[in-house]
Amino acid sequence: MLRKIKKTDKILCVCEGGNSRSVALAWLFKKSFGMEAISVGLRESSKETLTMLGKWADHIILTDRNLKDRIPKEWKPKLRVYHSGPDIYFKGFAETLINKFLQYLEDDGIKN
Repeated sequence: MLRKIKKTDKILCVCEGGNSRSVALAWLFKKSFGMEAISVGLRESSKETLTMLGKWADHIILTDRNLKDRIPKEWKPKLRVYHSGPDIYFKGFAETLINKFLQYLEDDGIKN
């Protein structure tokens, strides 16, 4: 059972490249809900960076369920998936992407 996300929690948003889906999700956490959030891409980040961010985060949210096989095993207890599908957005603030994430946030009980 996943621990409920609280306003004081630190959120790590993860996607493949770290420049679209995870950026949009981190922006939502920060700007809409006033929470501490960072985005990162698995492809371009070093193992050391990912280790440090994984330790920092209270919750780690993948934006693509297909990335689950590529995450460090120590992340599993903190892991959630807000699946947005493949990166077809190419800019982080596409309305369809934001709406998908807002639904996940609502489902997780995160409110202003």
